[in-house]
Amino acid sequence: MNGKQQAIDKITEFLKSDEKGILITGTHQFKKHYLVMSLLEKYYKNAHILFRINGMSNITIDSFTPLSKQPKAGEVVKLGNNYYEFDAFTSRGTWSKTSRISDFAIVYPIDAMCRKNNIEPIQELYNFKNIGKIFLCSWTDHDEDDYSIFSDYYKNHVIYDAEEEDMAYHNRVLGKE
Repeated sequence: MNGKQQAIDKITEFLKSDEKGILITGTHQFKKHYLVMSLLEKYYKNAHILFRINGMSNITIDSFTPLSKQPKAGEVVKLGNNYYEFDAFTSRGTWSKTSRISDFAIVYPIDAMCRKNNIEPIQELYNFKNIGKIFLCSWTDHDEDDYSIFSDYYKNHVIYDAEEEDMAYHNRVLGKE
């Protein structure tokens, strides 16, 4: 089963490894990136985290972040123990507004990049920024989403499904209900 504890174990193992990137997919639509954020909160203090989101206007939606006020691209915001900066993978102009060096980057949701076969926002993180570890997180996994387009940027793949916590939700996401 691809439940929460299995995801926590694999992400924690990744944090201790020399690997740079990890892919996180599964039926927990809004919880994969939040799980990453909670683990960074638990294990790090004063870390600098770049959150590359699909649109700056989504930052204040509670399924994306706990923020109620939308920061500008590159504005540093303290969330818990750590510091976050945001940019939008759909808006190339925001990329240069964030720091070149970060401890971590969370890219969420990568589904749109998959459907458009666009890896440029990921390539930019690897080629022009100095980031310790990068988390590539999906929103809703569809059969037509080909995450192999990102295969040069991760070795480990974690699946975090809602099956253990909410079977009905898990089945809805899979289109079985």
